[in-house]
Amino acid sequence: MNFEQLKYVKAIIEFQSITIASQQLFVTQSAISQSITALEKELNVVLFHRSRHGTIPTEDGLWLLPKLMEIYQKTHEIKLEIESRTSQFAGEVIIATIPSLFMTLLPETLATFKKDYPLVKYHILELENNKVIEAIQQKKAGIGFIALTHDLGHFSSSLFFHNLQVTSQYYLLVSASSRFALHSEITLEEVLEEPFILYGEHFYPNLIRNFSAKSSEQTILFQSYNSEVIKKSVMAGLGVSILSNLMVEEDPYILDGRIKAIKLIGYPFQMPLSYSLIYHQDLKKSPLIQKLAAYFD
Repeated sequence: MNFEQLKYVKAIIEFQSITIASQQLFVTQSAISQSITALEKELNVVLFHRSRHGTIPTEDGLWLLPKLMEIYQKTHEIKLEIESRTSQFAGEVIIATIPSLFMTLLPETLATFKKDYPLVKYHILELENNKVIEAIQQKKAGIGFIALTHDLGHFSSSLFFHNLQVTSQYYLLVSASSRFALHSEITLEEVLEEPFILYGEHFYPNLIRNFSAKSSEQTILFQSYNSEVIKKSVMAGLGVSILSNLMVEEDPYILDGRIKAIKLIGYPFQMPLSYSLIYHQDLKKSPLIQKLAAYFD
């Protein structure tokens, strides 16, 4: 058993396909298949059932694969620690990220990376989803963090996507005095007549506009990139807003009851929002990009 085999196993588990795993890892399908077959022979167990519909764990694989992933994670951590102790890795990276991940996932992970590689410098751009993608495509940023939306398929040829183990839900923010304040869940249709105060120019406004085309019209009172302005306006009763729970967790206005966060249900909020790390395919051999990306596994 070796680290390369475990890396292939991890990719197959993630993508449920040897074909996609080979594309993401930039190795041939044959190399992955031979490596997995050798591992199965060594362990004397069949890990995956292969068919034209995909590659899924066998019954034996269901109990053994989590143990192999524990070994992979520990080995991965040891490799990173050895690298950090034996290399004065240096460089500069521009990171483009949406606000919700900038406020939650990035600080702790970047702090760990900075501790291991103190000579690396960062410049962080806080942008909307489409602007992050644009920055990566134009190579104005090395790594991006985005929400996965339905319209990203046509970027697959130029960008590398690495799904993050983060999901979120949408919440409606209302003032404590709002007639909706006692709701625990609510649909968008129920609040369409309220004035909306929304973050950014595209993502949240487009959610509202696309929905309203199928129902009644509503007013977008104003849009802002300043979440503090949005929350203060909601608190004052000027309107309602929509944010993911990542942007409102431990928020003082919500904790002290001046703003109520109500879970949005039904179309278009029925599915949790997933996130991905992205970088340009041309940077797949960049040591700095690969080192930093590895910290988000």
